[in-house]
Amino acid sequence: MKNDPGGKKNSQDGKLEVRTIQVTQTARLASASSNEGCLVMVLSGSGMLYWNQVPGNGVGAGPDSVLLLGRRDYDFEPAGGWPAELLVCRFPLEMMSEVQKAQLLDNSKAPVVLLGDPVWSGRMRTLLELAAGAWQEPDCPGRLYLALLLHYVGKEAADESGSASQQRNETIEKICAYLNANYSQKLNLSGVAAQFYLSPYYLSRLFRRVTGQSIVDFINVRRIEEARRLLENTDLRINHVAEQTGFSTTAHFRRVFREQVGVSPVQYRKVHRGGEK
Repeated sequence: MKNDPGGKKNSQDGKLEVRTIQVTQTARLASASSNEGCLVMVLSGSGMLYWNQVPGNGVGAGPDSVLLLGRRDYDFEPAGGWPAELLVCRFPLEMMSEVQKAQLLDNSKAPVVLLGDPVWSGRMRTLLELAAGAWQEPDCPGRLYLALLLHYVGKEAADESGSASQQRNETIEKICAYLNANYSQKLNLSGVAAQFYLSPYYLSRLFRRVTGQSIVDFINVRRIEEARRLLENTDLRINHVAEQTGFSTTAHFRRVFREQVGVSPVQYRKVHRGGEK
């Protein structure tokens, strides 16, 4: 069963409506039948955004993600049965220019789902919170708030496909070099993020976006590459191979090794060296 936290009276008077909502089950955030846009920031929790009620259409959104929706049906489903807190700004689509609609609400593409750097996210959150505190006032400068919000959304959307994307790729290249040099250490997402002054969630999303895999998967691939070399060329015991390649336990090493290589470390050594140590 879906709930509709938006209601049917939103922004019908030509003004913004900004509210914080708790989503505990699949919720309709925007509708193709309404002449209304919806700008959403995820404050806590996470979930999947689906559009046009097509199961294959879905994109994840977590804390600090910003979604710009309109012109088709959008449903948000909280992840893992846990509630998500959303800051939702509704507005008449007539408050957007035709150029903005064409660029940001193109139904031939996936919806705009952004995760900018902490500075950008902070600006978006501040503007939305200011609008949330003022939208019911008679003299609320709704168009000004929306203009600023859409300015930052448009800029971030352009950056993700422009020069800023190249800068982010360079950041990921530096992170990959760091991981390749330190894979044998006890690495975790929070520690790597702190090393590069990024939030763990932002780093996780950015790394997957650029490389197509998670940081954990990237580290494990490098560790197993080295483990194979050690199994082929040294007499180290299996537990020592696990330790030297950064695995916290031998059991974890055996599991990851089998997942990636298809055989156990012992079997791998037997095939490549004709024996086991």
